[in-house]
This record gives sequence, structure tokens and C-alpha cells, in this order.
Amino acid sequence: KEKKEKKEKKEKKEKKAKAEEAAEEAAPATSAATPAAEGEGGRVFLGNLPWSVTDEQIKEVFAKCGEITKIEWLTHADSGKFKGAGFLQFASAAAADAATKLNGNDLDGRAMKVEIATAKKERAGGAAGNSDPGEPSNSIFLGNLAWNIEEETVRAAFKDCGAISRIKWVEKDGEFRGIAFIDFESVEAATKAVALNGVDLGGRPARINFSKPREPRPADPNKPQRTYKPQKEKPEGCVELFIGNLPWSIDDDKITNFFKSAGTVTNVRWLNDRETQEFKGVGFVTFSSTEEVDKAVELAGESIDGRQIRIDYAGQKKEGNGGGNPWQKKW
Repeated sequence: KEKKEKKEKKEKKEKKAKAEEAAEEAAPATSAATPAAEGEGGRVFLGNLPWSVTDEQIKEVFAKCGEITKIEWLTHADSGKFKGAGFLQFASAAAADAATKLNGNDLDGRAMKVEIATAKKERAGGAAGNSDPGEPSNSIFLGNLAWNIEEETVRAAFKDCGAISRIKWVEKDGEFRGIAFIDFESVEAATKAVALNGVDLGGRPARINFSKPREPRPADPNKPQRTYKPQKEKPEGCVELFIGNLPWSIDDDKITNFFKSAGTVTNVRWLNDRETQEFKGVGFVTFSSTEEVDKAVELAGESIDGRQIRIDYAGQKKEGNGGGNPWQKKW
């Protein structure tokens, strides 16, 4: 509800800003300006911007220069973080030239860099700078999204690619940053989605590439190295295991198939965050016998969808005698 309210407020601000721009731009000035196609003199590069900058703020700063037809923010391909730079497309070359007069002006304590953008070749999809989409995986990165983008719009754009298992919107201090990550159920589906780089989403050409896995941190010699196998003694009669470091794409079928060489999985429980209900990347898997648990533990460190699985004993015990509940939790 809160996110929806924020989006409604932003839409109202955008409408108000457009109305103000229309009132400020006199008809003679507009007609005298020479229209500019994208990349033909009407495109301006902005640099050294504050991390908190918004579309509305930029429109207000450049309102007297001329009509802005498109705003494109630059983000890091691997993390999705804002680079503090972007591009403005003006309706005319004269408006873009007027914008460069604001080069060096202060914006929230930072001296803006404003200059005519150098033309850059675009791919067939319409988005520049995506010559290397990254290493194929089942997860993709979306950049240059409209602030008021809806989940339904994103799902509709990729409906022909394959099933989506998760969409994660990136926010900072409660504000949407115009970027997101999507997990598909297969690498093939994600590959089809990346091929749509430049597709129009909410009035902006989306930048799409495979999300880059985080580089492993250098090992700290003074810090105990992470292990994937249980470090404590197996509880007597244990038939349940704790499974950690799971990919967001995990489901009952995948985890059952992962352990099929160990034995029969009789129950699976996934843990979600109590407040957000988002998957925490961990769960519990129950087997039909304690001997199967021994075999399953040997799979610790093996990968599922690119993530090494951590396994530990959950401490569940199966009662041999008949009375009462056959399962008893020891923790």
C-alpha cells in the first residue's frame, strides 16, 4: 500500500511539472527552436549528480531550457547502483545548448557536469551500451525503469520469455531507484529476456543484461573459513536437515531432485521473512530414514542454480515407538 501511495504522489508531481513546463515555454520560443532527433544535438550528458536526484528535480532545474522528452539514468551493470550520471533528451538542439549553460551549477551540494552528449551506436533493441550482456544465468538486471513502473507492466513485457519466479525492486531509503532484478525459472527464459534489451517499459528503453554474480571477497586469514558440511555431531535418529545459501529460484521439485541420490524426501519447509514474507534462502528437508540423511550430507557444497548449498543437522528425531506424534523437535 505504501509503495502504491508513493507512486501516486510521484505521478501527481510529474503531471504538475509537465503543466508548469508547458506554462513557462512560450509558443514563439518553441516554434523558433529546431526539433532534434535523439542523438542529433538534443542529447545532454549529466555528471557528478547527487545520489538522491529524481526526475522531478532535474525537470525543475532545466525547466527554462526547453522541453525534456526523455531522462535516462546510468547504473552499474553488476550491482544496479546509480552512477551519479545520466542523459537528458531535449526536444531541440537549442534547448540542449541552453542546458549546457548550467554546467558547474550547484545541485544539492555538487557541481553538475553538463555537456552535449557524444553520439553512441545503438543496438537493434534501441538501448546503447549493452554489447556485453554478461554471462548467461537465470537472473537478469533491469535498468532505466520509470519511477512509476508497475509489476504488471514488467510481467507483460516478458510473458513470452518464460516463467518468472521472482521480481526484486531495488530501493534506497524507501525510494525506488529505477532498477530491478528478475529471476526466471530457466537460463533459456532469461536469455530470451536479455534479447529484449531496449524494450519500452513505461515510456523508457529498459537496459537489460544478465545479473552479474558478486565477486567473492578475499579470504581473511584470521577469520575461520566457511564450511558447507555440518560442524556438530549428528543427533541420534536425525531425519531432517537444515539447508542454507539457496538460490531464489529453488522449489520443492528442484530440492527433491537434488537429493534423489540420497533417498526419499518426505517433507520440505521454506523460511520466509516474518514481515515482508520474502524467501530467506534457507529451509528444512526431511528424509524417510536417518541413513538417507547421512548420504544427503555428502552433497554439502554442491551447487543448485549456481549456489553452493550449506547443510547442517536440524535435530529432528523419529520416534521408534508408536504413541503420540511420530515427530519430535529437539531444538
